[in-house]
Amino acid sequence: MTYFTAETSSFLACHRLAEAMLPPPRLRALLEASGGDPEAALASHTGLTPRQIERLERAAKATPNPRVWEQALAWDVTALVCTSPDYPQDLRHFDDSPPILFVRGKLPATPGLAIVGSRRATGYGKGQAVRFAQVFAEAGFTVVSGGAAGIDTAAHKGTLEVGGATIAVVACGLDYIYPAENRQLFEQLVAQGGAIVSEFSVGTKPEPWRFPARNRIIAALSQVTVVIESPEQSGALITARNAAEYGRDVWVVPGPVDTGRSRGGHRLVQDGASLADSPEDILEALAVMPRAINLALPLEVEERVPEQKPLPELPPDEAALLTQLSSMASGLDDAAEAAGLAPAQALVAATMLEMKGLVQRQPGNQFRRS
Repeated sequence: MTYFTAETSSFLACHRLAEAMLPPPRLRALLEASGGDPEAALASHTGLTPRQIERLERAAKATPNPRVWEQALAWDVTALVCTSPDYPQDLRHFDDSPPILFVRGKLPATPGLAIVGSRRATGYGKGQAVRFAQVFAEAGFTVVSGGAAGIDTAAHKGTLEVGGATIAVVACGLDYIYPAENRQLFEQLVAQGGAIVSEFSVGTKPEPWRFPARNRIIAALSQVTVVIESPEQSGALITARNAAEYGRDVWVVPGPVDTGRSRGGHRLVQDGASLADSPEDILEALAVMPRAINLALPLEVEERVPEQKPLPELPPDEAALLTQLSSMASGLDDAAEAAGLAPAQALVAATMLEMKGLVQRQPGNQFRRS
């Protein structure tokens, strides 16, 4: 594991690198050139402009606030660099992904689905956020949101109520609780196997411009972004735009047309987002893997040859699914049926196998053994 704890000098180097506020591609290049060693990266100026070098040197010499470190130690805050094998796979492939993530708690291994929306949510919006979050969590997904008031809070609470794991991506240092009324929620989130994450160093205040910046992390950590009750000027629309730019699906839960509270989301549907009447709509869409038929090959070549060797080191669902896949790409539905798995279970298992490098996803949402 290459998490750095607040007790290590490497954590301090991560903090100082984040304090320098370098463009993500530049900081990532520094870390890669330094073999993932934040202390070596802190001393390197490779590829930086004079102004960036000045900021880096200023951050390297800064004396940390004792209160910040006391809180980081008390909450067991860790830092995770982009070169680590533990760095989230969903973030790896984007140029603007954070080179350093500060983490409180544990990043769940299950794939993420984002739920975002208005802070000034109505009872209807909060109820839908709870409803969708609970179904997603019971299907084995991690619910990702921003920890803010309104829809975010409802999504986190709904997940926790059914024993699920959730991630809150915040727009400040992990020593801040924002909003303050979510202190107990964040404690329960961490205790229940979830995580609070931020790209901002400890001691960073929740300034307005940081919220749109953090939204890209919510989108990147999630296979799908679900927008609930979003007016035209909502930050949730930024998350949806980030998701679309990353090639991720965007779904919108419809709302009343006479209040304006869902107008932004409705316009997303006009622009091509999908409409979700229920969480099952999304789970069914994720599980639809069209069957691939190659007429140029003999039929016997297309038949999967189940792997007879047991795989005790894998969870039961993953092992069962893996035995039904071969080196020939095929859809997930037949393999799920043969493995005795529901479509949602099979999707989670296939995603986990992909993250472990045991299967590969092919065009058309086909899967094959690596």
